[in-house]
Amino acid sequence: MNRRAGVANRWRYLVLSLLIVLVFVFLTSATAAGAVISIPSAELKVGERVTLPIVLADTMEEISCATISVSYEPTIIKVTSAKDSGFDALLYNPDTAQGKTTIVVYQTGAQGLSGTLTVAEVTFDALKVGTSSLTLQLETLKNNGGVPVAAAIQGGSVTVKADGGSGGGGDGSSGGITTPTLSPSPSPAPSPSPAPSPPATVTPAPSPSMSPLHSPSPAPGIITVCIKDLTVASDEVMTATIRLEGIDGKGLSSAQLNLTYDPKIVKVLSANAETSDFDEFVANIESGTVRMIGFQTGADGLTGDVTFAQLQLKATGKPGEQTALGLDVIDLTDNEGQLLVEHEDFEVVAGSLTIAGEGGRKWIPSCGLAGTVAMVIGAYLLVRKRRDR
Repeated sequence: MNRRAGVANRWRYLVLSLLIVLVFVFLTSATAAGAVISIPSAELKVGERVTLPIVLADTMEEISCATISVSYEPTIIKVTSAKDSGFDALLYNPDTAQGKTTIVVYQTGAQGLSGTLTVAEVTFDALKVGTSSLTLQLETLKNNGGVPVAAAIQGGSVTVKADGGSGGGGDGSSGGITTPTLSPSPSPAPSPSPAPSPPATVTPAPSPSMSPLHSPSPAPGIITVCIKDLTVASDEVMTATIRLEGIDGKGLSSAQLNLTYDPKIVKVLSANAETSDFDEFVANIESGTVRMIGFQTGADGLTGDVTFAQLQLKATGKPGEQTALGLDVIDLTDNEGQLLVEHEDFEVVAGSLTIAGEGGRKWIPSCGLAGTVAMVIGAYLLVRKRRDR
């Protein structure tokens, strides 16, 4: 009897253990389910080019925007383009020296995307033999209400083999980049299904459609893109504001601007995203150029006079030097997806930055040579007067 009870107890423990394992597996798989961002792997030869998709799969929520960076070994491969997004608009900032490219995609207007989406098709050139990992980092992923959405990350790799290695025929020239496009190989990513809305790619190539500086008051319906004239002492830090004024109608969904300047005279230290009136703001600071994009998440576009960006500048030039502060308008999109740049519904009022002072050596801070001499003579007369007493 005791033996039977012992056997029965063992079976109970066995069944209970099996149930616990099954529940654990179920919960793990359920937790693992959700949005996934991935890039596949590929093999190619030196001098060849491959285009790989960054895919956002299994999104249950409507996604309004994403900021994703891909890091790689810059001595082995480099990014030459990022385009063909399933989102309405795309901006990418390549940093070939550091081996990192940041991609920003977003929807214009109220309609978010769900399901499986192509974030971007990224093209890599093979520079030398070796293997480079493709590391993805999710910086921003928000739904149509502006609420962050979690996603798992699956990176890939690119293996570059010697030119003229295995595989038939080799025209093994050792010269520059050729363009045979490889289809993504070994680790396949989820195949992107058609995006709910047609893609409208915005590339960051500067197209300076600028109106004359300091033009008269704009006509109704014309957005003024402006930055004021600035005067700053050498080595001083100050804030410069870029504004978009006179926004009416459907409201502004997104804006993409480049600020240009002489890096020998002024240095841009930072661009504070929190001071922009746009829901999302991204800036890429280069020597002589700041590439910026601001966009709304969800339905509401901006109207009236808004702050696009506030930049911290440090004057590095000499007194009397000056640099133009150029503004290139790359994209202005209203809340219905209309490209205002194409209709030239804007004007640019750009300014300049001047280093205060007349130049030359200053004997005493804030005093020129004449002021210094006058102060010395005045001090001498004052001392002599006291002695005479």
